[in-house]
Amino acid sequence: MEENDNLKIIRFKSFRSFLFKKKEKTSHKIYKKTKPFFYLFLNQYINYSSYEIRKNVEKILKKDNFDIIHANNLESILALNCIKTSAKKIAHLRDFGLFCYNRGLENNGNLCSGCSTNNLSSCMYTKGIINKLLLLEMKKRIKILSKLSSFDLLIAISKFVKQQYVNILGVDENKIEVIYNPISYDIVSNLSKEETRKLLNLPKNKKIILFVGSLIEKKGAHLIPKIAEKLEDYLFVVIGDGILKELFLKNSKDNIIYCGYLPISKIKHFYRASDILLVPSLWHEPFGRVVMEGAYNGCYVIGSNRGGIPEVIDWLKCGVYVEPKIENFIKEIEKFEENKNKIKEFKLGRYDYYGMFMASIKKIL
Repeated sequence: MEENDNLKIIRFKSFRSFLFKKKEKTSHKIYKKTKPFFYLFLNQYINYSSYEIRKNVEKILKKDNFDIIHANNLESILALNCIKTSAKKIAHLRDFGLFCYNRGLENNGNLCSGCSTNNLSSCMYTKGIINKLLLLEMKKRIKILSKLSSFDLLIAISKFVKQQYVNILGVDENKIEVIYNPISYDIVSNLSKEETRKLLNLPKNKKIILFVGSLIEKKGAHLIPKIAEKLEDYLFVVIGDGILKELFLKNSKDNIIYCGYLPISKIKHFYRASDILLVPSLWHEPFGRVVMEGAYNGCYVIGSNRGGIPEVIDWLKCGVYVEPKIENFIKEIEKFEENKNKIKEFKLGRYDYYGMFMASIKKIL
């Protein structure tokens, strides 16, 4: 146990810790072939993890009294759902893992309506007994959750996330508060655009378009070279890692710079140095934190109209969103000059996350 001022941290040992040691990443081809088996085993791991958390929390509750218990991830929500306590129970809904194996309602580029025989067949590339087992396990989980009725408050990170819980899990919409994610001062560069370009050795007079994220198709990374090919006067900077990395390592175009994976301490300066942040996601992002990070550093955001991305762009008034097609992104990039003056840099202090969070807490106390 660790204590620091008014903070107490209680840790418990678990054999699961060995799973978090760094391992070689599985190739996409192997993952695709073993996907249904991977999720069957992962489901058992999640079940054990939630059981372990529940038992440890119940031990703590025998010794201490709490006003509120706040579950912040899949396993802790499953655990807290089964715990009987006089404390008020809160679940933070950050993705769709409670009722979706891939946690993103992603089904070949489409927004999934929930697990069914057909949807699992399309999503997991499987049929027969494995398909039935996956469906059975998910139905058992959803039944135990019982529409999250044991919780006093549910906090969704976007209206989009809230709506999926209402539509698919049948949760009472009046029980869900929407509080957008906070952002740390650590992500905001304290340098000017000119200073960051000098620091990063980027050209002064070029329009710079930035992509930050996993280099996978569902993030739209494969669209970047095709867009760059049509816009030779723009410089594209790509930051991230993933299965499409070779696409950028072998790139021969002069207007694409691939930086690989970078820590946030460096990424923030690339945000500041860029004119446009491109967010071409094909999947339905629950929130779209990268939009927030770019906006806080003064980027004009051009995103896809998927998931929570439009919601965050509208909230911050920091750009536009379109159907994620190459021609649409090109069109909006070319309109940047006429639109950029409409955007004012979002000031960090204007979003009182703490105030909104505490206001929601007070409603249930």
